Amino acid sequence: MRKKKQDGNLGPDMRAKIAASLPDAIDFAMQSYRKFYEREKYEDAKDFSAHHSACKTAIAHIELLLKLAAWAKLPDDDTDHGLAALLSDAEAELKRYNAEEDDDE
Repeated sequence: MRKKKQDGNLGPDMRAKIAASLPDAIDFAMQSYRKFYEREKYEDAKDFSAHHSACKTAIAHIELLLKLAAWAKLPDDDTDHGLAALLSDAEAELKRYNAEEDDDE
């Protein structure tokens, strides 16, 4: 007998729990990324490469959090958490990073 395939729908309770934690997660990820990104002291090319790779990983994490926010259907006007400003800030940071990546190529 075959098991039923799950459709990936977590239900409204789980969606609400995820949505409630996202503003803090996005804020923390952005703050951590900025602190790390601003470090411009490299010992050698290997150190620079490792830093650049870590920045790419952080950006991928932030992009995933933004996709999760879209999936959770977070309201854009959540003034209690300043979510609209937070999402806008994160998206601007991603655009800036991607523009720098394009310039490097």
